[in-house]
Amino acid sequence: MLKRQLYIRLFSNLLIPVLGFWVWNWNLYFILLFYLLDLISSEAVIHLKIKKIKDIVQNKGPEIPSRTYGIVSFLFLMLIIAEIHVGITLYHPDIELKQELWAFLSYKELGIPQGFVLIPLVVMMAYTSYKMEFLAPRLYLHQQEKPTWKNHLKERFVLLAFCVILTLFAVAYHFPEWIVLTIILVVTTVYNYLQGVEQIRK
Repeated sequence: MLKRQLYIRLFSNLLIPVLGFWVWNWNLYFILLFYLLDLISSEAVIHLKIKKIKDIVQNKGPEIPSRTYGIVSFLFLMLIIAEIHVGITLYHPDIELKQELWAFLSYKELGIPQGFVLIPLVVMMAYTSYKMEFLAPRLYLHQQEKPTWKNHLKERFVLLAFCVILTLFAVAYHFPEWIVLTIILVVTTVYNYLQGVEQIRK
């Protein structure tokens, strides 16, 4: 990954949440739903990476139990989704999640329900990132399946721990939404930057 690609990724990850909250008047749950879309798309991307790695290294070493890693990864994804919904319910006890979800999907910007625009946009961004940061530099020639899974699961664990800690503090100290969102943006941006710098050094 080049530094320019890293900065583009960081900027794109910040753009929609910032515009959504401070320009389009999205609430915190809207922003979290956007992050969940990105999280789900990244789950698909890790399987694309593993498949590409396996295609290259097949019959060159011991078989890795990908199904086990895949199941653990899926369980982490479900735990994170559940934690976010439990957390937002504790943070906003009066929230109606079904109504908010429908409002998110049917919200219109420029006259078009964003569900028809945002979901394909998130998928496109994830796949573009996969091509630019994994396929183009041919990382699949150098990466191994097991370490790739372990790094992915480590990231999922860190994210789950962050969600739990942020929920506890936000509920206990009654943080306003803008503070919660600022913490999310700062922590995720710094983490992604450090991860990107590490990849560049490799």
